[in-house]
Amino acid sequence: MSDARIIALIAAGHMVSHFLQLTIPPLFPLLKSEFDVSWVALGLVSSVFYGVSGVMQTVSGFFVDRLGARRVLLAGMTLFGGAIAAAGLASSYWMLLPIAAVAGVGNSVFHPADYSMLNGSVSAGRIARGYSAHAILGSVGFILGPRSSAPSATSRAGASHSSRPASSDAWRRSRSRGRRAASGGPRRASRTHRAWDCAPTSAC
Repeated sequence: MSDARIIALIAAGHMVSHFLQLTIPPLFPLLKSEFDVSWVALGLVSSVFYGVSGVMQTVSGFFVDRLGARRVLLAGMTLFGGAIAAAGLASSYWMLLPIAAVAGVGNSVFHPADYSMLNGSVSAGRIARGYSAHAILGSVGFILGPRSSAPSATSRAGASHSSRPASSDAWRRSRSRGRRAASGGPRRASRTHRAWDCAPTSAC
């Protein structure tokens, strides 16, 4: 396999990693209202994911050395993708925490496996370009991740807003008009009484 193809495949896998990392955070506003939790609680989900991912990278490195980079990378991608899919089925906030931990384990394999394959498969004259492509496509994944899930969050929020009963808005407008009428009523009555009082004597 040529160096270019190896670099392209490894960099594409890195893009998938970064893509999946930022598919859930854009949905936090919806999750906040759906699960009735605070922003701190949602931030804990990201903290669990990145904490587990960081700690497990060293462990993943040992697995890469023992089992081979390709096997570990494929296993990690499968685990990561499955965890993100499971997050979409979560019925409570507390389910998101173990899912985030599993996703962190899956994400932890990318750097150890990617660098092992780049160093072992790409010629010395192209290794720098391989690292560059690896980093660039990772950033592309960060760009594409939010763009894939943010529109869904926006449309869901818009649908939720538009689904409010029209009668509720009409009731609010009617109540507002009633308050204005109530506040203006005594003044009109008072002016009428003054006109009535002064009419017989023409004192007005």
